[in-house]
Amino acid sequence: MLSQFKKLTPLLNRVVIKRSEALKKSAGGILLPEASERDVNVGEVVSARPGGYDDFGNFQATSLKPGQKVLLPSYGGTQVEFSSQKLSIYKDSEILAVLE
Repeated sequence: MLSQFKKLTPLLNRVVIKRSEALKKSAGGILLPEASERDVNVGEVVSARPGGYDDFGNFQATSLKPGQKVLLPSYGGTQVEFSSQKLSIYKDSEILAVLE
């Protein structure tokens, strides 16, 4: 259904994340057949909005920018498939850390 659209832009304080690929082989050469994308807690910010207003009317800016690598929680986010890519949408506050 989303394939007919050209751009996916999150609203308010949400960010679109592309999870990193799961390792298929260990550093020692052992195949990892049961590795899945849900096992990977690292991703890259694809798109982010400037922020949104909290319950008290104060503007809270989003602290993430496209291209940043982030640490994701094990569960949460909304999974979508857009332009043959599997993406996740999280609130800015759900992201655990920025990786450098």
